[in-house]
Amino acid sequence: MDLSKQITYWESGTARNITFIVTEDCQLRCKYCYICGKNSFKKMSFDVAKKSIDYILTHRDLFSEKAVTWDFIGGEPLLEIKLIDKICDYIKTRAEELNHPWSKKYVFNFSTNGLLYDHPDVQAFFEKNQEHINVGISVDGTKEKHDLQRVFPNQMGSYDAIKSKVDLWIKQVGRPITKSTVAHDDLSMIKDSVLHLWDLGIPDIAMNCVFEDVWQPGDDKILEDQLKQLADVIIEKKLYEKHRCTFFDRTIGFPMDPVTDNNNWCGAGRMLAIDTEGKFHPCIRFAKFSLDNRPEIITGNCNDGLDTNRTRPYLALNRTVQSSPECVNCEVASGCAWCQGSNYDEADSDTIYQRATSICAMHKARVRANNYLWNKLDKIVPPAADDSRLVKLSTRKGLQSLIVILDSSAPSFCYYHEERETITNQKSAKQKEERVLMSPQLLSRIAEYALDYNLTLNLVVGKEGLSNEHKEILKWNSYIVIAPYNSQNSSNQTADITVFDFESDNWIKGKRFNSIILRIFSWNLPMLSKWLDENSMDFNRLSLIIKNLDTVSDRKLENYQTVLKKISGWLPEREERQPLELSFLTDRLILNEPHDCDAGVKHFTIAPDGMVYLCPGFYKTNTPEAIKSFDDFIVDRTFPNERLLKRENAPICEKCDAWHCHRCVWLNKKTTGELNTPSEQQCIEAHRERNASRNLIEPLFLTDDVTIPEIDYLDPFTLLTKNHKQPNQDNC
Repeated sequence: MDLSKQITYWESGTARNITFIVTEDCQLRCKYCYICGKNSFKKMSFDVAKKSIDYILTHRDLFSEKAVTWDFIGGEPLLEIKLIDKICDYIKTRAEELNHPWSKKYVFNFSTNGLLYDHPDVQAFFEKNQEHINVGISVDGTKEKHDLQRVFPNQMGSYDAIKSKVDLWIKQVGRPITKSTVAHDDLSMIKDSVLHLWDLGIPDIAMNCVFEDVWQPGDDKILEDQLKQLADVIIEKKLYEKHRCTFFDRTIGFPMDPVTDNNNWCGAGRMLAIDTEGKFHPCIRFAKFSLDNRPEIITGNCNDGLDTNRTRPYLALNRTVQSSPECVNCEVASGCAWCQGSNYDEADSDTIYQRATSICAMHKARVRANNYLWNKLDKIVPPAADDSRLVKLSTRKGLQSLIVILDSSAPSFCYYHEERETITNQKSAKQKEERVLMSPQLLSRIAEYALDYNLTLNLVVGKEGLSNEHKEILKWNSYIVIAPYNSQNSSNQTADITVFDFESDNWIKGKRFNSIILRIFSWNLPMLSKWLDENSMDFNRLSLIIKNLDTVSDRKLENYQTVLKKISGWLPEREERQPLELSFLTDRLILNEPHDCDAGVKHFTIAPDGMVYLCPGFYKTNTPEAIKSFDDFIVDRTFPNERLLKRENAPICEKCDAWHCHRCVWLNKKTTGELNTPSEQQCIEAHRERNASRNLIEPLFLTDDVTIPEIDYLDPFTLLTKNHKQPNQDNC
């Protein structure tokens, strides 16, 4: 007998599911089972099954799917194999008589405990229907895990009783799939159980946590650790090539759009469950023997048919209607499953429209473990460019990277000062702080955290560059290196971003760089065009930082306009030879939305001492925006007044279209005293650059692609003051 033939039409999710609860009896008393009313006297009669089949097959308007899964469940369905055989014969005969599409496209599905799998009557039935059989035996894992939960009424484990049946099932099915359930008591056995099942010859494991509210504080950490340990074995032994466990799924752990991702997870209502008395239910979880706290929900019966009004709530139900705002807006919502019957049974009112959230922490733990696995595995087996996970990662919002300062002597790559100063011993005198290096232990923890949350690491290093020890720690991470220019260290010349100081560093011809951050004082700006002309062949992109922007005079910024005009005349000729990105001129031409620094929104900074800052500027200059230690921060990932870090809460920036502007929060705080308010100098610099970009549209032949409106101001703050009404003195 061969049960390995795969029928794919029901796997796409388009087939109708019809469930017969042929018995409420079962030989086992599994501790986590949702069926709370097992009994040996409620069994389906053939007459009930026959009436149900006749009604279903003759009402094509209600059951219009092109394929069907006839699902037999209990209790333990194989206890009633003779009845099932009779039912299946009637289904086939009646469908043929009616020339029904389901006469060819059908499958008989069984979820069984396996104890009767090798019974002669069962084997005869499977052989008779082998081209239309799908059968799964529930095996929880190792003998220890299985016997902890799947027990006989006398509390003896059932592993030994089903082992020989499982061996026969594996031989007959070819590529078997088992369903394994995880509860509080057996969390620590997950890794060994998955590996054990794979060793048995079961390559596909459908494993999930129970939906019921059984979880205790700390269970999520155990689940995460178990799955990460499993992930390491999967990678080490290359088990990903031939094995699968549903705990790992590339599609989970992303935000879900309330409009386009608004389907119900559960199939209740689209399914039809028929109990032993012939009553219709949205699924088995709404039958009386499956509910602890609520009355059963009946949507019809085999005599009167389906009450479509009673199914309307299930067919109308969607994710946002039944979920709390926290669930709807969750950053890792995708893959968070629910059971409609469990929701109903646990709700504090008589409704199916209330989502239970007891699984929340376990889902988030699973997401972190998934990120850990896929971020590592993608280093070994690079996914296709259009891989759905990569696409979702590229479009997600919120925290995306960590800036990690490996060396306190690492250079500034923005507007903040080169050297960190601190006040010590309660004295007002500032003293230069001793050099601090990040410990390997802290870097290892940061690296794992980045894997868990899909974060890219921006590594700010000193003149020594990235060491071999660093590289070994970070071998599974996605990272970029920001390093100072060092003519003596070749590794720094291959950094992703090289920080070059116009006044201090001597450019050496013949060196090649990926991306340059050029830091320059305002009084040297007139020399910039000559420097670019001499050196622009040696890099692909240049970002410009005016080091003293916070104190630069209006006259110097006017000189900057002359510099921009000169470079704008030279750049089109340069573009014909080899394209070059200059952040202060070309970025505005290619952006269609703001490209802010987004400190505290898309990234935060971890200093060598393990403290978390909004950005490196607050660490380097000893300003009081150290949030908390890394250990404390990872608990809630929040900043004080973090709403002020977002553009929509920055009145001057909100409608500004100088989209390439750094909008540096450190510079804001230093010059205006507020994180969300830029200085006059910062705004004027950005708008002089914006206007210079506008003058490049025609020379660079971008007239069909880029629109930058003409404006009559350099500081958008003037627009706000024009519109301000005089305050009512009586209210002051």
